[in-house]
Amino acid sequence: MPPTVIQTGLYLIRNVKFKNLAILPDANDESALTANAIIENHGDEKWNITLLGNGNYHLSNLRNSRNAGCVNRSQKGDGIFGTDRAKQFVIKETRVKNQFTISPTDADLFWGLEDGEESTPITLQLTPTDGKNQWIFESTR
Repeated sequence: MPPTVIQTGLYLIRNVKFKNLAILPDANDESALTANAIIENHGDEKWNITLLGNGNYHLSNLRNSRNAGCVNRSQKGDGIFGTDRAKQFVIKETRVKNQFTISPTDADLFWGLEDGEESTPITLQLTPTDGKNQWIFESTR
């Protein structure tokens, strides 16, 4: 069976292990993306996901009109942040249907959470098979 492809649309991005949502709490440049357990319906937990012609993605926060980004050639532990610059990410389905990794195109690292506490920053991690570093995309339309 071919892997699932995330289509362009509006989504919640939920961590597999902790069930927390990826949020962008404000519109400041380079504010950290964090994880939150509560859906507040302010829009900071909703993401416009755009499938690009090359198979990569742009992720843009609905409320704050900022893109998810990271530094070029990131290292383990570097944070994901909001920025006005579009950054391409690879979204790839794991061996478990509808569970995905998110990684920058220029580093073999994956969005992840260190723990399940509120406001834990989303950082880049090495292990794609750990549920802390996997995500579920829930359509909001």
